[in-house]
Amino acid sequence: MDVNSISLLTIGVILFVGYFAEFVFKRFQVPDTLFLIALGIILGPFILNVVSPTKLTLFAPVFTTFTLIFLLFEGSFSINLRGLIMGANEGIKLTLFNFVLSSVIITIICWMFGLEIITSLFTGFALGGVSSAFVIPMLQGLNIKSNLYSILTLESALTDVFCIVFALTTIEVYRLGGLALQTLISQIFALFAVAAALGIIAAYLWINLQKHVFKEQNYMVTIAYLCILYVVTEFVQGSGAISALFFGLTLNNTKRLQNIVSSITNTHKKAKKAVSRNEEFFYKQISFLLKTLFFVYIGILINFSNTKAIIIGLIISVVLLGVRRFSHYVTKKNVDLVNNIFARGLAAAAVGQVAINHGLPNATFALEIVHVVITGTIILSSVMIFIGRKNYVNN
Repeated sequence: MDVNSISLLTIGVILFVGYFAEFVFKRFQVPDTLFLIALGIILGPFILNVVSPTKLTLFAPVFTTFTLIFLLFEGSFSINLRGLIMGANEGIKLTLFNFVLSSVIITIICWMFGLEIITSLFTGFALGGVSSAFVIPMLQGLNIKSNLYSILTLESALTDVFCIVFALTTIEVYRLGGLALQTLISQIFALFAVAAALGIIAAYLWINLQKHVFKEQNYMVTIAYLCILYVVTEFVQGSGAISALFFGLTLNNTKRLQNIVSSITNTHKKAKKAVSRNEEFFYKQISFLLKTLFFVYIGILINFSNTKAIIIGLIISVVLLGVRRFSHYVTKKNVDLVNNIFARGLAAAAVGQVAINHGLPNATFALEIVHVVITGTIILSSVMIFIGRKNYVNN
């Protein structure tokens, strides 16, 4: 077969396995991520060598960024305003507790294995938080709703941003030789404040554009608008990922927000939801495609020839499983499920290449550790979720 035929066959096999894996997940609660990572390993250089990791890295930054913002955008449609408000306090506490604890422990492990302190810090921050690419599809597959969904989705969104911000800050510290704490805190505050404001404003503008300009629903235009929103938010020093989350949240809760405004102003206008069921279904299909490709991509990237990176990555994966058990100190909601949601992913994969480009010491080795930890935590988290699936209570 020629190259084009092999490429088309590979894409077809990936999508077919993705749909089969999702069917198995819905029917038997065996996480689909296990099948997808296994497929990536098979297609990678150490078995069939159909897909080269070197070629994938050319597209990786755009792919991982788009997957991150779209999964947050689509995942926000399962969060209602009441659930978000009630879960915000617990979600923030869970985020800060696990991110700080995980980052510190990972940094210590890497430093003990001989990595430079700056590279150890970078690895700790990059792997400090759970992945929205894993959390959101997993919660949807388990049919988890209400407050718990809001808490865990908010945690994954916040830690994705924390991982990126702190990891990139570590690179800046190395590049510039230092960075004031006050500057770092103000940067983080600005990231969230600007992002939330732009996400809400963008949603309001988009609703009016749909009403007066795009009178027929055009789902692809919404995706184009989302990409533009991300770029604009990043350009003005905000977090594009958080902006995408708030954009989706506002669109999803338009009816509730309009009812609140109508009751205050006593106008009694008929409220209407901004996103139709057909539109939500379309976005779910795009999310499925991105999730499938991402987990296969992770399987392809694992370098089995670097024994030291594999050992360090496996140790970190097991330690993170144990660290997550301390979550009961900050949340009492369905602790069994919270304990088992600890997989790493998108954010860590996204910042790894940046470290290499800026010449961080041993950055390539650190990235190989990151790939092992992503794979290890996804497998461990999936297995633990499968084992404890009967204990999850929807609350």
